[in-house]
Amino acid sequence: MIKIRIKPDMASKSGSNVIVVKGDKILLLLRSKGSHWKPEHWGPPGGHIDPGETPKQAAVRETFEESGLRIKESDLELVAQRTKHDFGMIYYYTTDRFTGKGITLSHEHKSFTWADWKKIEGLDTIFEPDILALIERLLSSK
Repeated sequence: MIKIRIKPDMASKSGSNVIVVKGDKILLLLRSKGSHWKPEHWGPPGGHIDPGETPKQAAVRETFEESGLRIKESDLELVAQRTKHDFGMIYYYTTDRFTGKGITLSHEHKSFTWADWKKIEGLDTIFEPDILALIERLLSSK
């Protein structure tokens, strides 16, 4: 297994997102009105990679903090990795393995939904076109 560690000076400019799959749907969280980035847009659990964290460790932590769901690093599959403008590296993982007693939202979000492709098409999301295409392929294989 390859472990990627983000240097402290890069951590605040890199992020991990998790596309949590349940059947033919994915978990989307609605960002709160006061969000500093893309308020009132839907997106997956995710966020900044803290100094010394690997992208997978950040994905696990952010998923729990934002949704209350527990996932394991070993269940994450990297499906996209990209440099985004001046932000840094963005990692997209997917998993259909999680535990938890329902969704518990953090202060950063005001709602959640399990969305199939048809529903996703009608939502204002944070996803760029290539990530939307990836999600469509992912859900069509279910």
